[in-house]
Amino acid sequence: MFLRLAPWLFVSLWSTGYIAMKYAAPFAEPFTFLTIRFALVVVILLPLILAIGRLKLGFNDFLAGAMVGALLHGVYLASIFLAIKQGLPAGVAAIVISLQPLLSASVVAPMLGERVEARHWAGLVLGLAGALIVLWPAVDMENAHFGAGTLAISLIGLGAITIGTTLQKAWFAHLDFRTTLLPQYVGATLFVAIMAVLFETGEVQWSWPAIGAMAWLVLVLSIGAISLFMMLLRQNEVWRTVTLFYLIPPLTTLTAWLLFDEALGVLQLFGMLVVVVAMILARPPRPA
Repeated sequence: MFLRLAPWLFVSLWSTGYIAMKYAAPFAEPFTFLTIRFALVVVILLPLILAIGRLKLGFNDFLAGAMVGALLHGVYLASIFLAIKQGLPAGVAAIVISLQPLLSASVVAPMLGERVEARHWAGLVLGLAGALIVLWPAVDMENAHFGAGTLAISLIGLGAITIGTTLQKAWFAHLDFRTTLLPQYVGATLFVAIMAVLFETGEVQWSWPAIGAMAWLVLVLSIGAISLFMMLLRQNEVWRTVTLFYLIPPLTTLTAWLLFDEALGVLQLFGMLVVVVAMILARPPRPA
């Protein structure tokens, strides 16, 4: 039963990350906040993994895991934050990342020998359309000022999460996902720490909302949701797993409407319906 519910639990948890970051944004610069977040994950994971005897990687495999983590968590988030900081609307950034399922199906699937049938392609295209419909009302293009370079930075994030996911599947699918979490976050911590030193002051204004957001992002997102994602990735094709990301804009929009009274119009509701139909066509991941 847990394995059947895992995809929906992952989406539910992952969609809260954007809300938690909205709470945390006023209290710290993004890379500084990410450095603290990822370092806390390492501190928590290390004794847990040692206690259950799951740290069974050679030096080269540890380095490979760190590279995957740097891409999957570090470069991906760093690119999105930098692009938004340079004027890219958050909605446009979300649209760029929504291209990942199609990119995975068209490029990654053939490389890994994964089969994508016609009805799955229909679901993938329809899912992207639904995500665009949900996200577009939140895109403020009139007040946006960004160039091709800024858009290119967001595309680096898209490439990083796609490559990181692919390498995780190709290199570590045979391992227990708990084995690779620690090196992933070591690599991610090092990358965002370098970004913080280069581009930020390192100041943090701690408050109870900031502490609460940090605790949620560390425990629920970086450990809970990512563990579910790794488990699903191990059992399913890459393209089928990342198709779940189409559900995140609708869930995030609903959550923002409930918590922040953000607008929720008929167009967005229609987009959510389109995403649901797309998921039926593409078929969410099922336990093997």
